[in-house]
Amino acid sequence: MTTLCACGNLTSEVDPAVLGVGGEKLVVNSYISPQDTLLTVKVSRSKPAVSGSTTVQPFNVNNATVSLSDGSRSIVLKYNNLLEYYAAKPSLLPIRAGQTYTLTATTPDGKQVTAQATVPASVPISAVALDSVITSSATEWKKTFRVSFAWEGLSAKTNYYAYCGYFSWNNKVSYRVAGQTQTAVPEVTELTFPGENGTGNLLSDNNLSGKRLSSQSAEVTTLSLGKGENNAATAIQHLTIGKSLPGARLTLRLLNTDSFYYTYTSAVQRQRQAGSNPFAEPVLIPTNIQGGLGCFAAYNRTEKVVVLK
Repeated sequence: MTTLCACGNLTSEVDPAVLGVGGEKLVVNSYISPQDTLLTVKVSRSKPAVSGSTTVQPFNVNNATVSLSDGSRSIVLKYNNLLEYYAAKPSLLPIRAGQTYTLTATTPDGKQVTAQATVPASVPISAVALDSVITSSATEWKKTFRVSFAWEGLSAKTNYYAYCGYFSWNNKVSYRVAGQTQTAVPEVTELTFPGENGTGNLLSDNNLSGKRLSSQSAEVTTLSLGKGENNAATAIQHLTIGKSLPGARLTLRLLNTDSFYYTYTSAVQRQRQAGSNPFAEPVLIPTNIQGGLGCFAAYNRTEKVVVLK
């Protein structure tokens, strides 16, 4: 778990209700990375597709024994009643690139599931491109800024990536509460990148390993000037984000993921796109949880902060 998400919109869980095939199974979801501020594991139960039982058990499982091992040592994660997942501090078992980790969950009724994930190497963001387009209407000029970024793909094998980004600036508007002046919190918006072939911000470098890869282009913000302002046509040319929005910055994040992260997350996103459409082709949700359902995957995240002038 990380602040501002690990590209939180890119880590996916499936409603246990839609996973039921045959008998009830344990459903496990966990994503680990060297950047984790907290190791977390979600354990639930699938809903049987056909069941003669009139007893309904809650989907969430709060009495499992959940452990994580790097092969030489093991830790037990404790259940958090408020957040409804199992958690441990990463200092107890550091997550390192190249290391394989084994996750095990056991319940009092005898169910046990296991899974393994190997943490990939980090891949730095090598270049950032900020472009702008000026348009006009009858009353104003508009300048729209867009951003994309690139990285050098790892060679020798197929690699999998996910990415996201945030735009923030300091809103200096003040307001009063109970007679005290309060400063508004910084404005933070998530950048919206066009989907990569229907899989969200996921892509593979299959047949392109070792070459430069790039994100799609996302809109950052749009600034405007009224045409009635002095020299508006010239001023819009020189208008920048940093001059207009104090403290403006971009936070760009790139995840190098393991193969199952890519396979599982893209399947979940395709399923969500299909929704309740009765004519949509069914999407099979894969699993790497031995004896159960869900996903245990690993990634390595890099971040680049760009201060906008």
